[in-house]
Amino acid sequence: MQEGDLVYIPQAVTLFDGNSIFIDKTRKPVLGIFLRETPSGAKWQSGTYTIYTQGREAIIERKHVYPMGEQYEPR
Repeated sequence: MQEGDLVYIPQAVTLFDGNSIFIDKTRKPVLGIFLRETPSGAKWQSGTYTIYTQGREAIIERKHVYPMGEQYEPR
């Protein structure tokens, strides 16, 4: 994915801030904007994406983020 790509986030996904503090849990599926991927081996956030959703940046596990649109390629 590239910065600015639209992504789908399902219901019941936990959102964290950059300091590993719980922000929220999605109550229904939501859309977000992909900002960046955390490289493997980097702090606790390894295997996560930073997404802009619900008016803020959030750290989300990669397995809970799905690309939208025609460019979808299964992981």
